[in-house]
Amino acid sequence: MLSYQHDYHAGNHADVLKHSVLALVIRALQRKDTPLRVLDVHAGSGIYDLRSGEARKNAEFAGGIERVLAARPQPAEVTDYLDAVQALNGEGAAKGRDLRLYPGSPQVARHLLRPQDHLELLELHPAALARLHRNFGRDPRVHIHDRNAFEGLPALVPPAEKRGVVLVDSAYEVKEDFTAIVELLKNCHRRWASGVYVIWYPLIRHPLAERFTAKLRATAIPRMLHAELRVEAEGFNGMRGSGLCIVNAPFGLDQKLNILLPWLWATLKNDDRSGWKVEWLTPPL
Repeated sequence: MLSYQHDYHAGNHADVLKHSVLALVIRALQRKDTPLRVLDVHAGSGIYDLRSGEARKNAEFAGGIERVLAARPQPAEVTDYLDAVQALNGEGAAKGRDLRLYPGSPQVARHLLRPQDHLELLELHPAALARLHRNFGRDPRVHIHDRNAFEGLPALVPPAEKRGVVLVDSAYEVKEDFTAIVELLKNCHRRWASGVYVIWYPLIRHPLAERFTAKLRATAIPRMLHAELRVEAEGFNGMRGSGLCIVNAPFGLDQKLNILLPWLWATLKNDDRSGWKVEWLTPPL
């Protein structure tokens, strides 16, 4: 199905969690000078206009990135992520003013790339793919594929660099993706066991969603770090939060998430009965 459009949700609480953690992971891998490759397998458009009719319909960014920009003090753990936001919008965005554009994960990743790094973007939606080519097509470090994640990712790993991170953030519009993504991870981990895999998922009321992290734990893939941010209480009718499972989490990421997650919760929560957690689903070997 190709009906999902992220334009309606850009900059919401789920994006804030996903993109701030992605920035931390990329920066952690860049502690070494050797090249790395970022693979974003549900790339979307890459850059979103927050003044568009779609974004303004529910203005989800007002409960996400706008709150983060306005919050003081800000921990160091959001610095690289907010730099990517401000690079698109100018200095005014640092204080929550003049916020016009939001960087999706492709733009967050590109903002952090060094000259020796590369970015692979997979997307099927024709309109999103066209915008990817328009926004990223002239960057020699960026490679755009009109390709399905479930077929394309196994063909692209391991990358030549043997170092890098895969972001898997399906919209889960097709609920069977909860099962398919577990199988995708198992398949790709067999091919590239040293890769860092960042798996995003929504917290919604559906049996497959509710069993998702248990299914990931059951793979017994080691070094799987789990972070979850809930902005609404249990029973909320809709997406009450989201989570990330990070395979081969870089050293020290758990400590950074234990600073980031409580700050994000305090900044983004809509209900005091919500919460956050950081835990190892499967411990390091």
